[in-house]
Amino acid sequence: MNYTLKEIAEICGGILAEGSNGDRVFTAVDSDSRRISTSDTLFAALKGDHFDGHSFAPSLCREGGALIDDPKYSSPNSVLVPSVKKALYTLADHRRQREISKLSVLAITGSVGKTTAKNMAALLMASHYSTYKSAGNRNSLTGLPMEVLNVPADCTHAVLEAGMSDPGEIAQISRLIKPSGAVITNVGHSHILAFGSREGICREKLDILEGMAEKSITVPDGDLLVKYCKDMEGAVICSLSDKSREAYADNIEQTENGMSFTACYGGRRTDISIPAFGIHNVMNGLLVFVASVRMGVPEDKAAQAFCSFVAEGNRQNIRVSKGITVIADCYNASPESMEAGLSVLGGMGGKKIAVLGDMLELGEHAEPLHRRVGESAARYADLLICVGEDAAYIADSAVKNGMKSESVYLFPSVDYEKAAQLLMSLVKTGDSVLFKASNRTNIRKILEISAL
Repeated sequence: MNYTLKEIAEICGGILAEGSNGDRVFTAVDSDSRRISTSDTLFAALKGDHFDGHSFAPSLCREGGALIDDPKYSSPNSVLVPSVKKALYTLADHRRQREISKLSVLAITGSVGKTTAKNMAALLMASHYSTYKSAGNRNSLTGLPMEVLNVPADCTHAVLEAGMSDPGEIAQISRLIKPSGAVITNVGHSHILAFGSREGICREKLDILEGMAEKSITVPDGDLLVKYCKDMEGAVICSLSDKSREAYADNIEQTENGMSFTACYGGRRTDISIPAFGIHNVMNGLLVFVASVRMGVPEDKAAQAFCSFVAEGNRQNIRVSKGITVIADCYNASPESMEAGLSVLGGMGGKKIAVLGDMLELGEHAEPLHRRVGESAARYADLLICVGEDAAYIADSAVKNGMKSESVYLFPSVDYEKAAQLLMSLVKTGDSVLFKASNRTNIRKILEISAL
């Protein structure tokens, strides 16, 4: 973006504080004061359950500027608006329609795997176009407007991740970013409390089409997506097994470096190798390959781009520590991502140890969905360490599905240190360990204590 403080106030319908320098120019916006190192980054003073960015606004306004919605923090070079979140959306919508209207956006959404697919897609798109990728987890109605404002003016394409927590959000996001193409990675159980059922989640995900001029969506052959997309113009359904689909993966293999397969789409066969494990990453790869090719990326460039893929943060980060293969996947958890992590563990060497915790925000669905994870644990793990209240259902289900009771251990959340000590006594060189649970559980602490 490139706006003066006065222009920002006019676009947002805000009030420029007395004594402000309305000619100050801003080229970026951020809500994290720690990331603002230059005076041309506008500070968005957002409020959360446990923080209030307004306390940083006056100091940042001395050299820069800020959007605020609390008049108590008004100071020269601040713009007072009714709602900072709504002001960001208005400002981003203004820029998207008037200044970057020709930007081609590939939107990535889904219950799990969004960030992985986004990072893959960004590599593929960047192999052929000047491409911007949305940062971190800025996939919400608050984060995405900042990403739209931060897209460099010389970029022709962008890969933007779209998340949701409440009904109606995906439609609003889509109307803002106006995608040229979209990928839905899957329809699972994340946020099922807000949407009532997987059917409700699926309908919300499909609202990514709302802002499209022409429908262009790439989806896996999951039950609900097939139901809604099989007769939809502009939809391509991808499969890992059904060769009658318009796009499918053939010759799927797990190698010592990751997954390899042949992408079959548009009458062409393209060999692809991804340095990431798990059959779910074959689907992620197939989806973004097809979507990128549909947006004009040559097949050979797209295939080569996969070689640079690296898993982000704590999302299925696989490494070898002290001779032990560690699968650290503590960022978030759903039944689908739990099962994906366990399937990766099953393909590793040595004794396979799963350290699993609670999946949060499942409400009345918690027990059956944790029990479903227990079935997978019995199939893929040799030893199971469960930590948490709902994790008790995982442990019980694993035993009922054939795992020896002496191979299953259960600890309450507060006893994570004891769980870590047990793990250290059990794991040996050559073994493989999966750490998986929702972000706000203590599984990450077990990983830290064990120093793996």
